[in-house]
Amino acid sequence: MQISYDKEADAVAIWFKDVVSAKTIDITEDIFIDIDENGKLAGIEILHASEKTNLIDLLNFSLQFPNNKKLEVRLPDLITG
Repeated sequence: MQISYDKEADAVAIWFKDVVSAKTIDITEDIFIDIDENGKLAGIEILHASEKTNLIDLLNFSLQFPNNKKLEVRLPDLITG
């Protein structure tokens, strides 16, 4: 998974690795999802993101793996810069 934030555009993009977008669906005027040819989620784009979500919470996350190892990602510098 790749998460990026474009500060100038105030846009967040979340893309899932190895999934190629075949179609974009407008959820709202500023939120879009991309799906692959089988209907599997490929990505999410949020425009005017700072108005719709707490970006610090979105960009700080943890993943729990089956072997009980945990990966924590803290990216506040993307926002506060």
